[in-house]
Amino acid sequence: MNLEFLSLGKELVFNWLGSLITNSIAELEGKPYKNGKLDYYKQEFFKQYCTHFISIRTLAPGLKLIYKGSEREITALASVLILIRASLENFSMFYHIYRESEDFNDIYFKFWSWFREGLMYRQRLRVNYYPEKLKEERQEIDRILDELKQHRLYRLFTHKQKQKYLKEGTWCFRSKRELLERAGFSKGLSNNCYNYFSSYAHPTSGGHLQTSQADFDTSTEILNTMLNALFICSGLYLHNYSLVFSEIRQLFTQQDEDFVLSWCKLGSEVMK
Repeated sequence: MNLEFLSLGKELVFNWLGSLITNSIAELEGKPYKNGKLDYYKQEFFKQYCTHFISIRTLAPGLKLIYKGSEREITALASVLILIRASLENFSMFYHIYRESEDFNDIYFKFWSWFREGLMYRQRLRVNYYPEKLKEERQEIDRILDELKQHRLYRLFTHKQKQKYLKEGTWCFRSKRELLERAGFSKGLSNNCYNYFSSYAHPTSGGHLQTSQADFDTSTEILNTMLNALFICSGLYLHNYSLVFSEIRQLFTQQDEDFVLSWCKLGSEVMK
């Protein structure tokens, strides 16, 4: 772990990680998908993460608001922390599906279970001109289920888990914090950070939000500290993405690799 990399200013870290992320995405553009949707979404996970990353980088410095003829600086702390939470969930699910699997068959089951759960959630929508689409997706849900019920991982579910899988689509029975820990975050970091970020996504955090955003300087200090979780997550994502796609590793200089691994190491050591 190179402490010099970890002590760089946040703008330098944003730029360095951002460049590695966008270059990794560009390297795979236009390449054929050997396994159809399974490979397509393998890249889409990372593209969505990139969207979150760029949004956070844009919002992190704060916003300027013109009010009664004068310019005022306001913090975007709550928005940024909610986006960081989404980033952590994105990476931990990518890791769980594509890296924490014994073989391709397990990846196949996890991916299509994840995909089926998304289709089942979409069945709740009630939009004009959408019924025909929902009907097609119900047929897809049934088709996927018929195939996956024969899989080893399905047979390992308890009776109660099978019922949730059939009725709700639920297939991953680990907590979000446990997924983060298995993906490379220390237990203390995954527990504390995820709880903190989650507090900004629920209405019960109203008082918390009002007090933390009342003071711009205090909010900025909190934000700067919490950005480390995003940088750790980005390092872990880049490292694991380069293991899934070997051509990505070839883009990294030795300094890039040391930089990425330093953030990975920090994630496993901090708040141990």
